[in-house]
Amino acid sequence: MIKINEVPNNIEPRNKMFPKLQKGLLADFRGPEMQPSETAFLCGLLKTYKPKKILEVGIAKGSTTAIVLQTLEDIGEPYEMRSVDIAEQCYSFKTKRTGFVAEFAKENNLFNSPDKPLLYGSHEFYLGKYLPQVIDEIGGGIDFVILDTVHYTPGELMDFLVMLPYIKDDSIVVLHDVSLNQRNLSWHKPDAHATGLLFSAVVAKEKFLNYEVETNERPFHYPNIGAFKIGKGTRTHIGNVFLALTLTWHYLPKDDEVSIYREFYNRHYSAKLVDIFNETVKMNSNNIALKK
Repeated sequence: MIKINEVPNNIEPRNKMFPKLQKGLLADFRGPEMQPSETAFLCGLLKTYKPKKILEVGIAKGSTTAIVLQTLEDIGEPYEMRSVDIAEQCYSFKTKRTGFVAEFAKENNLFNSPDKPLLYGSHEFYLGKYLPQVIDEIGGGIDFVILDTVHYTPGELMDFLVMLPYIKDDSIVVLHDVSLNQRNLSWHKPDAHATGLLFSAVVAKEKFLNYEVETNERPFHYPNIGAFKIGKGTRTHIGNVFLALTLTWHYLPKDDEVSIYREFYNRHYSAKLVDIFNETVKMNSNNIALKK
């Protein structure tokens, strides 16, 4: 079932955190890469579902990480949050460590008043490793996911297949940039559709979209962020995501990366599904366009 405009927007955590970051971190700090409407959708889901174990894959500066932590602190209940990124250095601030904005917010206790220095929950970064290399340490029981990484195939599809065995039923998976291939074409190519492809292919109990306001620059209201709820059908029909991988990839992962993911899939999925992955690797490795 697709639910339109049913997630209650919550922009308050962004409005609370943004000025504190701008004042204390960088005078020209422009906030997270998520737009305000996208952050409001994400924080609205967090406030609605009040998750206990949150997995974030894709961190960049860590601005959204800081806002998510603010939201969790506002909820005021115990939580665990784990943030994973293959990059140790921030791609947009080469001299800064990935997640430096959230680290600054934690070090300076920007989430709570001075008389409450301790967080309600815990947060930890996992940098410089692929998701299959850290997911066992993170462990199961995940009930909320924020997936926002490379946006090009096979990116998010491969990572979702890793996290699924560790996510509880009825949990929420948020995908950023589900329509990136239709916007910002000066920055991204029309095939920046990994999250949109995953959002379309996955079977879920519910899928959530909050429409945006149309503008002259963006004369459509389809959003750039969406979410879905994990259900039994997600696991029963996970073959749909393996089949989605057969579309031409934008890039070829390194051999060691492929091996790490293949080993993980062998542990958690049937031989038939792993064979589809293996054939997809071979087809894309043989693709003339990807060899250029």
